[in-house]
Amino acid sequence: MIEKFVGDHEQSIDGKGRVSIPTKLRRVVEARDPDWTSGERPQLMVVYGTRSWNRLECYPIDQYQKIIAGIEVMPWGSEDRIIAEGVFFSRVFPAEILDDGRLQVPLEHRERLGLKDKVRVIGVGDFFKIVKSEEPDDMAPEDDLDALIDARGRGHALQLIPDVSQKKTSE
Repeated sequence: MIEKFVGDHEQSIDGKGRVSIPTKLRRVVEARDPDWTSGERPQLMVVYGTRSWNRLECYPIDQYQKIIAGIEVMPWGSEDRIIAEGVFFSRVFPAEILDDGRLQVPLEHRERLGLKDKVRVIGVGDFFKIVKSEEPDDMAPEDDLDALIDARGRGHALQLIPDVSQKKTSE
């Protein structure tokens, strides 16, 4: 099994905010949760981002740990670190895949994004995103966290975080 999130899936969301997550994506969440064991609910982190975001980004635990590690090596007080911390520490909530294969989306995020009846669950490699069914398949530019991101123009906050998984260690 490839441990990446792939595909574009139209899924249902019920009145309580439970989104059906495709089986293949659930298996990736399980495989990438280091503490998951059969019979338990796999955990993930859901980033809702800035007020201009049109999506939820759902990160498996191992990927979120890499993001944390990248933030930790950024210079204290730097604009990049402030943005990264704001997006990935302040605008996030922990979640789990329920026993019936669904993910609970809190009401405030359903209302902000206009999620009703149908949504799209879109694999993006190391994470998947949840958007309104009629949203275009491209990432919305992050033009918030207020003036800081505005000053930088278009791009994704992940660009600011060094990829520490590629670092070579000396022996």
